[in-house]
Amino acid sequence: MTILTFFKPVLDALNDGKVIRFSIALFLQVLGILSILSGVYLLIEILKFSFELPTEGTIGGLLFSAIFLASILAISQIFFYRAKDIRTLEESQFTIIPIFSILFKCFGEIYATLGVAIGVGGCLLIWFSGYNPLYLLRAIPLFFPLFYPERTFLGGLLFLVYLVLLSFIVIVVFYFLAESTVVLVDIAKNIRKLTTSEKM
Repeated sequence: MTILTFFKPVLDALNDGKVIRFSIALFLQVLGILSILSGVYLLIEILKFSFELPTEGTIGGLLFSAIFLASILAISQIFFYRAKDIRTLEESQFTIIPIFSILFKCFGEIYATLGVAIGVGGCLLIWFSGYNPLYLLRAIPLFFPLFYPERTFLGGLLFLVYLVLLSFIVIVVFYFLAESTVVLVDIAKNIRKLTTSEKM
């Protein structure tokens, strides 16, 4: 190695995707930890609010908290699971496209998990307390189209159906994007084979 080639190992690592795969996998793991910390903070806020309500409202708040806690744990597992998928990707001529395929799945799964949890827990909170659950979740509702349910049995049910359907649509779209990126890799490989065979 000379002074003119000292950076070559870094370029080689970037070229074969090791550095990129490791960095993105590490980033997902950090997001998994942050999701637990931020989720616990929100959970404490929800519990504080719940205990300020009348008895029925407190029951609804506790149910909402339990479901929200389960979603936090599930989301952190998704981050770590997909980080492992990225880290164990086989070496290929295409580095970024397979990673994006996994990321699409990851964020679709997270959105759907959170959406269903808010839908189920929010429905119970509306039934027991008549309170809109979106007000308890800080910035999270920004990722969901606005929906202000009525504080009735039907309003809670519509809130549940709305978020479950939205979550289903989003995960289908993200899985479609994930599969589409894999198809792009196959198309690129086939084009390269055709080009090589024509030159020969």
